[in-house]
Amino acid sequence: MSGDEFPDPEAVIERGRRYRDRLDEYGENQQKETVTELFTLLGRAYALPVLHLFSMNEGPLRFSDIEDRLDVSPTTLSKRLSELTEAGLLTRRSYDEIPPRVEYEPTDAANGLAPVFIHLYEWASVYDLYGEIGVPNEND
Repeated sequence: MSGDEFPDPEAVIERGRRYRDRLDEYGENQQKETVTELFTLLGRAYALPVLHLFSMNEGPLRFSDIEDRLDVSPTTLSKRLSELTEAGLLTRRSYDEIPPRVEYEPTDAANGLAPVFIHLYEWASVYDLYGEIGVPNEND
């Protein structure tokens, strides 16, 4: 798929319907529980922006790099990085240096989210939610 091509929205909707229809009651309950847990983690402030930042970069990032790029408070960032590390989405490496140096790197699980971010961008482009991507409509 080239940068200017987007999936047909109707085809994506139909694929979702087919998936939903194949779930039995147990599968549906399991899916709800899994998705709820995932949304709880990813719905926290700055969780998705942190993961998106890693998907757009190669290699590890230092705490200060993430803090600067996302303009997030150190307290919030520290909590999110800790939660994402505990969930297995990031690895944390500290170096015995002065001043202390800590780097974070995405795991394979976090790298698996890259297509999700691409799909979200494509979806937003298809539906043009803000008039131009990232710029809210003046009428809002």
